[in-house]
Amino acid sequence: MSVAACLFAVPLLFAAIVTSVAGLADWQHISSSFKQQTDYDHVCYRTVQTPYVYFGTKTTYGAVAGNDLKTPPDCQPMQVWMVSRHGTRYPSKKKIEELKKLNELKTMITAESIMCPEDIVAIKNWNINLTKDDHYMLQRQGVEELRSLAMRLKRQFPQIFNNPYTEANFKFLTSQKQRAKDSATVFYQTVFNKNPENELPIVQKSDDRFYLYKCKPGEDDDDDTKGQGEVKKFEDGPLVQSVVSSVSMAMGLKQNLSYENISLMLESCKYEKAWYIQSRPAWCAVFTQKDLEILEYVEDLKYYYSNGYGNPIGESMGCPIVKDLIDNFKNLARGKRGPLGIFYFGHSPNVLSVVARLGIGKENITLLSTNFEQMKNRKWRTSFIDPFASNVIAVFYKCRDGNKAMILLNEHGIPMDKDDCRLCQWEPIEAKFNEITSNNQTCNLNMCENSATLSSINLVIIILAYVVHVLCI
Repeated sequence: MSVAACLFAVPLLFAAIVTSVAGLADWQHISSSFKQQTDYDHVCYRTVQTPYVYFGTKTTYGAVAGNDLKTPPDCQPMQVWMVSRHGTRYPSKKKIEELKKLNELKTMITAESIMCPEDIVAIKNWNINLTKDDHYMLQRQGVEELRSLAMRLKRQFPQIFNNPYTEANFKFLTSQKQRAKDSATVFYQTVFNKNPENELPIVQKSDDRFYLYKCKPGEDDDDDTKGQGEVKKFEDGPLVQSVVSSVSMAMGLKQNLSYENISLMLESCKYEKAWYIQSRPAWCAVFTQKDLEILEYVEDLKYYYSNGYGNPIGESMGCPIVKDLIDNFKNLARGKRGPLGIFYFGHSPNVLSVVARLGIGKENITLLSTNFEQMKNRKWRTSFIDPFASNVIAVFYKCRDGNKAMILLNEHGIPMDKDDCRLCQWEPIEAKFNEITSNNQTCNLNMCENSATLSSINLVIIILAYVVHVLCI
């Protein structure tokens, strides 16, 4: 997750605090359309018709993608701008080694297990077929995700993509990580029906849009970066511990497993469901839907406090890349020539930082370790915001009645004003974002030099939010 582990830029905290983009905060219309219909309570997982598929940042793209890409009548698309996370990948080298421990855990299932025989057999027959060479590599489902996205864009915007590739027509930039480079290459191959003649441009340390080298709030890896204290408190709290008890009981154990072991089972379940979307991964069978909903909240808390609204620099991290978007569209609105397509390929923090700067998924209630039930219908839900191959796409149109723009998250059109419009006049959008992006003193990476101070401020804000929450309940 970055355009290399966190690719995109970061402006000063002050800009994030004094400026909000509330007009884009209506994310509920997307996530509410994905209510899961089926609940299961250790019935036979292998026969469940609609198993739970919302696994935070390891959700398969097709489970949550929209279909709002289009060219409206009387409009001509002038530029397509996109920032995308890489497609579905394999785990880290460290996680691959840890997952091998499941071979030992599967032997612990006893005759007291409440799982059905078919699920028990599937777990007993489970094995890991990964090696250290698979470390973080793009999986074939990830290839398909980027290929399909490129085909949809090409089909919807022939006026853009029927033009030949030149450096003036199309701009690519990718993280240094192989999974991001491979995602960019697949996208390029699909759009232009050929391989790139040279390696696609890779982000450099001096590029102010990408914060990997100066700020590193985390990469989309499998390391135990747990964000802030709210994550740990939730993991240690009664809801997550109820999942530990539930899974231990499902396996027929008299003593509870450790949370770390439960997490490994979940990782196997998540990855295999993302790799083989029609499959019934063996280790998913140990969880009820309620278990998976609780564990999904763990991931939402993690990213809320690392790249989202729970982090005082969360909104500001996306400013330089949003500035790139706004500046490109401003040039077109003023009659200047610009690229037909601009495509950035990176990692979760890159997409999440842009989402936060745009105000998507923002609401008045803070996500806490203590309000899971209250936040059941939360807008900040990484399964819908940042699945594998997540993307923010913006399209600038010249229309008969003026310049217009559409911003999409995972191909869902995002409302950009109080009238809930998806395709909106450009001038109000420019005015809304100009205050944020026009100040070169604040829309930059200077804040990263003071990250220790900001971390302290972050802790104070979290504590204050918790105190307010306690006083108001």
